[in-house]
Amino acid sequence: MSYKTRKIQQGCCASGRYAGRMKTVSHATLVIAALALALPCSPVHAQTLPRRAALGAKLGPATGGVAILEVLPGATAQQLGITSGDIIVSIDGQPTDNPLAVVRAMEPLRGGDPIRIDYRRGDANRTANGKAASRPLESYPNATVKYGAYAFKGGAIRDILVMPAGRPDAPVVFFLQGYTCASIEAGDPFGLYGGLAKGFADAGIGFYRVEKPGMGDSRGGVRCEDIDYATELDAYRTAYHHLVQDLGVSPDRIFLYGHSLGGLQAPMLAAENPPRGVAVYGTVLKDWAAYSDDLAVFQNFLINGADPVDEEAKYAKRAVILRHFYLDRWSPERIVAADPAAAQALREMVGWDGGNHAFGRSYVFAQDLPGLPLIKAWRDAKSNVLSLYGASDEVALFDTDQRMIAEVVNWYRPGTARFMSVPDTMHAMDLVGDRDAFRRRNMSAGGLKFGMFNPKVLEPIVAWIRDSMASPPVRTRSFTTPGERPTP
Repeated sequence: MSYKTRKIQQGCCASGRYAGRMKTVSHATLVIAALALALPCSPVHAQTLPRRAALGAKLGPATGGVAILEVLPGATAQQLGITSGDIIVSIDGQPTDNPLAVVRAMEPLRGGDPIRIDYRRGDANRTANGKAASRPLESYPNATVKYGAYAFKGGAIRDILVMPAGRPDAPVVFFLQGYTCASIEAGDPFGLYGGLAKGFADAGIGFYRVEKPGMGDSRGGVRCEDIDYATELDAYRTAYHHLVQDLGVSPDRIFLYGHSLGGLQAPMLAAENPPRGVAVYGTVLKDWAAYSDDLAVFQNFLINGADPVDEEAKYAKRAVILRHFYLDRWSPERIVAADPAAAQALREMVGWDGGNHAFGRSYVFAQDLPGLPLIKAWRDAKSNVLSLYGASDEVALFDTDQRMIAEVVNWYRPGTARFMSVPDTMHAMDLVGDRDAFRRRNMSAGGLKFGMFNPKVLEPIVAWIRDSMASPPVRTRSFTTPGERPTP
């Protein structure tokens, strides 16, 4: 969700450290970062989805390639003899001049596929040939991990269900990730996905994730980078159906948990078929176009200490470009045809790639976001609601929207929503200190600097789930309408 061109780590909206933290990119990054169960959905046997390959290394920038900062045990890099300090120049002939290029080169590979890596060690150029190693399977103490898949638009999408051992009837958190097209697998056991999976399992709660179309082990059909908002929401809707009908989890045991952009999709799903609860973290309620204005003015100040007056002045000169993009729904090509100087602004503000993509996705997806009926969705989401905010969030910039979510829900269904803030925690649920400390760390590092997953994020969620399970489902209860309530 950043409209600034600067070197920051991509992956917050994807919420995975292994999948995204190592990818330092130099384009605008959107880090904010979706039930009708009547749709057909047939399960796909997990074995039809071979495991994708894993390089197994933490990456950093380097001249003429990508630096290996750390080699992880058992994966491709270690098996091919690549070590810390090596510089990867290409993979299967594809130049790897930045970490994102490495990710893209590895993406089509599955475990056992042949792979060639050209790299530099000191002054010597070397080549390693061998077979790519599969990404390791997740495992957690006192939990079972089930890898499966479901059909969607001519392809198969990977899903992962982690359940506490001996608790087949446990409540299940269905996690909806943010904006980025990136895998939801927990490659780092101490990262966000690993931390959530382990924490929920320890608390006797299941944790369910699905890839976005075409990501991770998913094969065939449409791809995340090319779809619109309605298609992505439909993919989550189909996953919800699969979780209920094929995996046998009743909606009365399901808690949707929308992170970032997933916090826009969660109430839309809940309005169609209410789960037991809906939690959101680091999201917005206001119109996306208005939210983008806030980002343009304040985000670089909050992250890097940029002068907010200068940022506001810079934005004022470019506001018409965002208006054409979001509200008028002009294509980038049309905007540039009307004003050739707008090309650079589009690259900086919406991550335009010069073609049909913005923020690494179809620009149509971004243009679909303004005007979503979010307030109506929250009105109709007949579930318990937890609106959770990290007090140092650099993406969902202010807590006002999340406070208002709880207030709106409580207006229609008194006592069913709560707002809670988690101190010293950023958008990726990492512990980073208060806003000032976070900003100073970033300024010293020359860009966005992550911390470690903050397990205290789990505490209010677990308590809320237990409270929700101890009371009747909201959808079964009656509430007086606002107009019927006595005035004080």
